[in-house]
Amino acid sequence: MGLKISKIIAIPVVFSSLLLGINNKLNNVYANVKNSPAKKNDLDLYHGMGVSFLCNATRKGFDLDFPKTLSVASATFASVISQKHGGKIIERKKEQKVDMKQLQFIASLQLVESALQVCPDNVPEKVEKQFKIETERLKKLQGL
Repeated sequence: MGLKISKIIAIPVVFSSLLLGINNKLNNVYANVKNSPAKKNDLDLYHGMGVSFLCNATRKGFDLDFPKTLSVASATFASVISQKHGGKIIERKKEQKVDMKQLQFIASLQLVESALQVCPDNVPEKVEKQFKIETERLKKLQGL
């Protein structure tokens, strides 16, 4: 009886240790990979995917909350830049490390702008008004 219990306990322990050993080796392999910064075509792809998600998730029949869906889409955009590209983008032919909160904010503005063109009926009036306020504010800041 004691032998059966030890076998029952030993099998998962051995299996777990094998999986952990394999996982550690994979982590070491991925740890040595240098993330390349996101280029324009990468950013365009992620933006297109975000707009598609935003428009599809908020269309009639799905009716998901637009602000929450926008938040998920922009957070995903920033997360991909962070994880896949080490938080770096190529802008004006220079590699730049970006602040993830700022990137998420800019991504949300760009996603709303595109949603207003692609699926304007999905964008709530309140979100559209806030978008206009924020873009005017950014234009003033850039003018300084």
